Amino acid sequence: MYPRLFQFGPISMPTYGVFAAIALVAGLTLAMRTAARLRISPDAMWNVGLVSILNAVMGSRLLLIAGHWHDFLSYPLLMLSIAIPQTVDSVLTELGLGIFAGLLYMTLQRMSWRNTLDAAAPAWALGQSILMLGCFLAGCDYGRLTAKPWGVVFHSRWAALWNGTPLDVRLQPVQLYLCAVELALCLLLLWWLPRRRQVGELAGAWLLLSGLAQFFLDFYRGDNRLLIFDGALSLTQAIDFGMVILGGLLLLERRDAAASSQPAEGRV
Repeated sequence: MYPRLFQFGPISMPTYGVFAAIALVAGLTLAMRTAARLRISPDAMWNVGLVSILNAVMGSRLLLIAGHWHDFLSYPLLMLSIAIPQTVDSVLTELGLGIFAGLLYMTLQRMSWRNTLDAAAPAWALGQSILMLGCFLAGCDYGRLTAKPWGVVFHSRWAALWNGTPLDVRLQPVQLYLCAVELALCLLLLWWLPRRRQVGELAGAWLLLSGLAQFFLDFYRGDNRLLIFDGALSLTQAIDFGMVILGGLLLLERRDAAASSQPAEGRV
């Protein structure tokens, strides 16, 4: 596919980095709109997203630099780039740092976790959908070998160099599967938004449905997966299972459902 959008002399524009930037902007923009519908200050929602993103990206880069100091001295711009190849460890580190920073900010600002996460759920699904499209074009998170006619064949040596993508063989377009799932979830959650009965429903629905989809689609992935339980599951599948459990808990009926359907200004 197209790991690089274009090359201008020594300057290269990686596809994954461009789509990551688009996903961030699109997600934050949608989150501000959904926040207003749920009586949360759009500025506060913007701040939550910005704090989460900056801590996720910069925090993971600082940890990467600390562990590869000599590489940073040789290639400083590359190691600070958002477009460097992503491993399972680096992705989980980014997610962990981002989630911790976002929840801490919400706590300090006395924002309702469940209500804020409801506003963020459609935006997160949209961002994931765009990011998966970027992964498909860049060749990362590639699928298993397949003989299906809709399989995709990568030819770019940059995809092999940056992501270890197998070339000249037919692979499952698992990135497109997840892209379609997340886009459908985004539309579902936007439809659900004005029909919400209690706070936490939208976040719970996204966690449960996205977790289920990612759990089963993980079987079609062909990239390096960290296996646990003697190879029965991957680490990402264990996380997906945790998402399903947490989503189910958020969807449980609560006694305060009627009162929480019209929350105050994002206050606990």
